[in-house]
Amino acid sequence: MLFQLKSIKPVALSAALLLMSATSAFADDKPYTVTNGNELDSASYAGFKLYRNFCARCHGTYGQGMVGPNLAESLNVISKEEFFNTVEHGKTGTIGSMPAWASNPKVMKGRENIYNYLKARADGAIGEEKPKKAK
Repeated sequence: MLFQLKSIKPVALSAALLLMSATSAFADDKPYTVTNGNELDSASYAGFKLYRNFCARCHGTYGQGMVGPNLAESLNVISKEEFFNTVEHGKTGTIGSMPAWASNPKVMKGRENIYNYLKARADGAIGEEKPKKAK
């Protein structure tokens, strides 16, 4: 790659490095913030509360899975769009089915926050414990 960089003009090289840097920073951007091991930012904490009210009965208290799949693992496999689609439209699986939540305004309005909480779990930023709201 070094020989390729020598053939690039300085202005183009600067632009390419800036783009690579911006892309790298974007890839590292997380939709949540965890401090002190179990304190979530307010949006992700709101997602945890919604999750506990509407999702935990099937997916487990902390997303670890029960009747429904382990969401802490699933979010490392499916895209955010797939998650949103499943929440909105439901899904029929080999063992059971998940209801569609499209008619529930609380879930639909807060699904981004639910995703943020579950993504923190999927990334291992917070464990199987009751989180606190960061101050």
